[in-house]
Amino acid sequence: MPAYNITKLNFREVVIPEGPGGIAAEVSVSVMNDYPIEFELPSLGFAILVDGCQPSDPLVMLADTITRPLHIEPKTELYANVTGFIRRLPADVIRRCPDSGQSPLDVLLADYIHGNEAKIYVRGSDSPSLETPEWMTDLIAGLTVPLQVPGKTFGDLIKNFTMSDVHFSLPGLDAKPDTPAAQPKISANVQALIALPSEMKFNIGVNRVRAKADVYYKHKKLGYLDLHQWQTASSQPTNKLGDGNTDLQVESHIEKAPITITDEDVFTEVIQALMFSGKTLNMHIKADVDVDMKTALGEFVVRQIPAEGEVPVQRM
Repeated sequence: MPAYNITKLNFREVVIPEGPGGIAAEVSVSVMNDYPIEFELPSLGFAILVDGCQPSDPLVMLADTITRPLHIEPKTELYANVTGFIRRLPADVIRRCPDSGQSPLDVLLADYIHGNEAKIYVRGSDSPSLETPEWMTDLIAGLTVPLQVPGKTFGDLIKNFTMSDVHFSLPGLDAKPDTPAAQPKISANVQALIALPSEMKFNIGVNRVRAKADVYYKHKKLGYLDLHQWQTASSQPTNKLGDGNTDLQVESHIEKAPITITDEDVFTEVIQALMFSGKTLNMHIKADVDVDMKTALGEFVVRQIPAEGEVPVQRM
């Protein structure tokens, strides 16, 4: 494989005649032709595939794409614009793998949004043009080439993570130690602002969220909040001023979610402050959030998005 550089990768919503809709991926690639040859490359068709759960599993087709005719000049850098179409998410892409609990799409998205290289595969398919020689179509149909798509760190994908109307319930005096009744609980309205990447130019809605969060008081870890059950959520796009991009305001509610205490000394300090100071406490939360998103391709989950914020707490 010659060295290549992916200079652009955008996603936008499109209307597809054969179905309700889909996502188009627009890619710009530059490749250096180091050879003293010149020729016309006709329009070609390719399939975009991803790994299955196991290395021995067949590759799963995610999208199809068509290249425009290209003029290849000797010892000159080639610039190509390619548009691929994702018509639906195959079941094998979003189904959880038995060994890891993550789907192939989970792995692909996690690599990409955390700045790691994401591996895809390109395989030749039927050409859309009658001018493409059959021998060329047959040749590329027998080739599957792995490509590394450079990931992109989107910074604070979840920002302004806050809780309002927060109430802290202390366990009863008759609660047995090491039982759910002995755990303090938090009730709150949760708000999060998701900074949608500029590369994602399609409608997104959030139906559910869940999280595992570490809770800190005065920079000391109190324990963790385990919201492993999905919580119903609603979302509303919010236009940002100046750049034309859109954020997504997400809201949810948690009711008496238990906190597992990992430091009894910090817990004692919190209880004393709640009972005797009469003031609102400020706690800090660091969370990994799973977001169930609804798009033109259907619903899928983006997992382990980091988020953190300050939480004012009152005793209930």
